[in-house]
Amino acid sequence: MPHAELLQTTRQLTYAAAVIGVSAAVAKSHEIGAPECIAIVDAAGHLLAYARVEGAATLALEPAVAKAATAAALGTASGTIPFEFGINLGIASRNAIVNLGGGLPIIHDGHVVGAVGVGSGTTEQDMAVAEAGRDAILAALATDQPIAR
Repeated sequence: MPHAELLQTTRQLTYAAAVIGVSAAVAKSHEIGAPECIAIVDAAGHLLAYARVEGAATLALEPAVAKAATAAALGTASGTIPFEFGINLGIASRNAIVNLGGGLPIIHDGHVVGAVGVGSGTTEQDMAVAEAGRDAILAALATDQPIAR
């Protein structure tokens, strides 16, 4: 294949995967009684799906997306950067990186394929809801069953 060294192949979530994650995260939000804003992004941090459970803070939309984008960009949970570096990264990235808990990367076969970000609850609630979304997507990726559309 000519010029193959000039191209790269990327793996990232689709909308169908994002819907699976949002559905599971919304269910977890209801289960624990914490209304949340939930965002699923692709590997580049672009929004694929979003849900705001009734009662979630309306201003939590942007933090949820930013947590997901941060987790996708760094390949690690958001909110884990030492405080002094988190501020500097936020400034250097023009607020593209946030140091708030509630974002988790979705890693499949060693590749970051997307991320989930959750906001409006406590950090513990946000993480529980994010884990539910991430785990549902990973479970769907691990099965050979066709996805219902």
